[in-house]
Parts: sequence; structure tokens; C-alpha cells
Amino acid sequence: MAGEKILVVDDEGMIRDLCCHILSSEGYQVTAASNGTGALEEVARSDMDLLITDIKMPGMDGLELFERVKQLNQDIVTVFITGHGTLDMAIESLMRGVDGFVLKPFTEEELLGAVDRAVTRSRLQKENIRLKALIPLFEISKLLVTEIDLAHLFKIITEVLVQEFSVDRVSLMLVDESSGDLLIRASHGLPTDIALKARRKSGEGVSGMVLKYRKPLIISAGKHPEPEVMAAINREDMPSSSMSVPLIGKNKMFGVLNVSKFSGVPFTTSDLQIALILSSQVVTAMENASLFEDLRENYFRTVQALVAAVEAKDPYTRWHSTNVAKYAVAIARHIGMTPSQLEEMHIAAILHDVGKIGISERIISKPSRLSREEFDIMKDHPAHGIRILEPIGFAPDIINAIYQHHERYDGKGYPQGLAGERITLAARVLNVADTIDAMISERPYRGTISNQEVLQELERESGSQFDPKIAESARHLIEQGLLKLGMHTYYQYAAGAEADE
Repeated sequence: MAGEKILVVDDEGMIRDLCCHILSSEGYQVTAASNGTGALEEVARSDMDLLITDIKMPGMDGLELFERVKQLNQDIVTVFITGHGTLDMAIESLMRGVDGFVLKPFTEEELLGAVDRAVTRSRLQKENIRLKALIPLFEISKLLVTEIDLAHLFKIITEVLVQEFSVDRVSLMLVDESSGDLLIRASHGLPTDIALKARRKSGEGVSGMVLKYRKPLIISAGKHPEPEVMAAINREDMPSSSMSVPLIGKNKMFGVLNVSKFSGVPFTTSDLQIALILSSQVVTAMENASLFEDLRENYFRTVQALVAAVEAKDPYTRWHSTNVAKYAVAIARHIGMTPSQLEEMHIAAILHDVGKIGISERIISKPSRLSREEFDIMKDHPAHGIRILEPIGFAPDIINAIYQHHERYDGKGYPQGLAGERITLAARVLNVADTIDAMISERPYRGTISNQEVLQELERESGSQFDPKIAESARHLIEQGLLKLGMHTYYQYAAGAEADE
């Protein structure tokens, strides 16, 4: 059985019925239309593989129908039936991309021969397109489904679409859970102001319609046979060709992927199939990332609770990690770290002492100075911390900052004895922030230290324990009153709690 979908268009009922009978007997799925308008409606309703049409028909002739059908389905193969065949018409039709002719009157063998040649060409063309598309998709599929960094995932998607489809614009619109609207989360080729402000409600515009009906749309030359789609197009500044594909997960609608171009060959149904394959991989990756984020968040909260338990053992270090995070983020922001780096800085600061879980409570809570042997044991806590955090899959910068936060700029720190810029920037910031809080924290063997003494220590250890630039940044923030020391100590939290009671 052949199985291809064939649309037969002829204003003569006898010819239509004859073609339908012959082709249906061979296993083709045949639909008939008596004129061009009816044919366009059928093409809009269903993806056809082959168009067989009379050239000379009242109203819309075969050539006009061929051109308009190609706007809707670039991949459709066309065979003309005509009793008015001339060499000039044949040449013109072939130049426009027509795949074959059948001259009236025709025999069953002549019709089937022309259809068979056209269908074979269609199959080969689609197979070539499919193979060409699947090669790069196969290469990136493993990366997509294992990617858990959504920002990197969106970058990969954009690069593939730009390369494979030669598109001018890409936008990934995700559903905002609070409002249900579509918002652009990643884009290429869109002006920044449009990307930031764009918002679509369900059913609003082309993207909103894809969100509402959960069906892909392909639009060429600003035209589409469905009135509702045309109304949406007329409200938007549409490019010459565009595709919008829903991102549908197992239990939710994630959003819509849009691609468009302003010149070149319009998108075809084959292009749409490739975009659908890509979108399914994107959804899988997003679901994996979401699951991983949930796991990581739960693990992070567990580790935070463990850190709090460690700090609770010693009233002199209670709220230490909270203070260090405040100081570290302030310094990191002042030296120009990016928002993503600031987030990593905050996580590293909160968790930097988690390795003390593996240190004896006797050593952690000792009211006097540690002996050399006890200090050697305490020096193992960065390594303990890394072993605890390895299952969570934090970014390398977070792990390195925690592992290296006791390294010194002069190379005399631990655990690796790294020096200078061999120590990661985040670790150098964390070292300064950690030391500041240690200095201002009261100890039983010494009193509190004033801000002035902290400034003097930062200056004295600049270039020795501390990176000079980071020490200078901390000094500037303290001197200008931009970094308040000791604002989140245990005693102030306790006082606030008592006042609330």
C-alpha cells in the first residue's frame, strides 16, 4: 500500500471521480476538490504529499493554485492534468517547480506512471531532508537531554536553530507560573527592549495561539488559511516566514519556541518536523533540569541545616556563615562580579564551613586556642566539605571557592599552598570575608575588635594573606559605611527575637 495523501483538483466531476478511483485502488489516501478555494481549505486542514490539479479551471487556475499551495506547504509535489498542454506552458510550469504532467485524455497507466514518479521524488526528497536534519540533531541530542544549566541549554538551542535554518530571530518564551503569560527567557536577533517587554496571554498573538491550542504554526508571506491566525498575524509585525512550536511536557505546558526569517526560502513542513523534534528534546532537558534543581534545592537546604547545627555548637560562631555571605557578596559586587557569579558567591559563603561537620565537637567548641595537633585536624575541614558537597553537583567555582577559602595570597595557606591568582577569585573574596567575621566575633580568649582594627589588619595583610585588590575593596566599603560589620550577629538576632516575644 502506498499511503501518500493525494489531493485531486478538477472542475470536471468525471475526471475527479476517475482519478480518485484509480489512485484509491493503489492504496493512496485521496481527497478531491472542485476548485482552487476548496483545495486550499483541504491543504490547510491536512498535510498533503501530492497535488494533482487541472491547469485550466474557472476562477483560480492551476498555476495560481500551485503557487498558493506552495506558500502553505513547500514540500508538496505537484502534477498537472491538462488538455491544453503546450511546450511554453510545460517550460513555465517546470521552471516554477511542477514535478510532472498528464495530458487529457489519459490512460490509467499514464496517470499512475506520473504519480509514481512524483511520489518517488517526494519520498527521496523527504528522506534526504530527514537524514540531513537528523545528523546534527543526533549529535546534540545527548548534550540536550543531559544539560541541566538552563542558560547554557537555551544557548545551544539558539545556535542550532541559527545554523540549521539560517534564521534571523529565535525566541524561547516560557510560561510565567504566577500570571500564566508567555515571557521571553532567551532570544537571538531581537532588540533588547522588545525581548524585555514582550508578553503574550493565552490566545493572544501567534505565540499565544500556539500556547492556547497546543498546536504548531508555520506562516509564510504573512498568510495563513485560518481566519483566527490571520487576525493574529495582522496585529503583529510578521517576518516573511516563521514557525512557532509548543513545548509540551508530561504534566505541563512549558512555553513556545519561535523562529523566523526575513528573507530566503520560506520554512517548509519538513523544517517544522525538525523543529518539533528539537522542541521535544528541549522539553526533556527542561524536565531533567527541573528535577535536578528540586533535588539540589532539597540537598542544599539539608546542608544548610547541618551548617546551622555546627554553628549552634559554638555560641561564638553562630550566624557566622550568614555574616560571611553578606560581606562576600558586597565585596564581589563592588569588584564587578556578574549576577550569576554573585549567586555562586552567596552559595559558597553559606556552605564554606560545612566540612566542620566532620570535625570533633570538642575541637570546634574549645573555649581556648587550639593546639598545633588540633589545628592540623581543623585544617581538614575544606576537604571534608568537598566530599559532602560532591553529590549535589555544584558549579566548579562554588566547589573551588569552598576548598580554597583558607589559601593565602602569599602561598602559605592550606590545603594546597596555592598563591596569587592560582587561587580562584571567589576563594580570594571568601578568604577576606571569612577573616573579617572571625576578627569581629567575640572569643573567650580575646574581646571584640573595632572597625578601625579590622581596617588596619586588612592593610597589614594585603599582599600576604589577602589579594591586595580585594582587601582594598573591603577597606573602601567599610570606610564609606557601605559594609556594616556585625549587623547579623547571634546576639542581635537573639535580641530581636526577644523583642518580638
